Amino acid sequence: MLPHQHIVNLRRTRPRRAFSLVEMILATALVAGTLAPALAVMRNAMATSRETTKRLLLANYAVEILEYAQGISMQSWFVTTTSGNMASDGYSSIRYTITWSDAPASGGITGKLMHVQVVVYDDANGNSALDSSEPVVRFRTKVAKLATYTSLAN
Repeated sequence: MLPHQHIVNLRRTRPRRAFSLVEMILATALVAGTLAPALAVMRNAMATSRETTKRLLLANYAVEILEYAQGISMQSWFVTTTSGNMASDGYSSIRYTITWSDAPASGGITGKLMHVQVVVYDDANGNSALDSSEPVVRFRTKVAKLATYTSLAN
């Protein structure tokens, strides 16, 4: 074997010990180029998840309050509006308004059919008023004035 062939064989069999600077820059650019959009998608997904959770919470509270309001209107026939918040559950920014009316203009029949409406909203700015930018859930129902309801309540 000739001396220069031995050197060539050594170069071919010796493994590479490190990546070149260009390879490292390309790998870093590739990772950054795919990671940045993926993080943006994750951020948007988390924001959507928070918004959906808030709307579900509002809907659940609206149903709870509406069922309560139905029971009250079945037992005692009165026309009024009341407001409050869910601070007892740890959500002081979630406010509600319940309206009971048997007026024909609101969809009731005087002395016979009660229109019950519940408005639940997240008072994000804390001004105790529903603003157009705040998420809101509105539910309504009708309750008939039946002798059975009033006699069972007493």
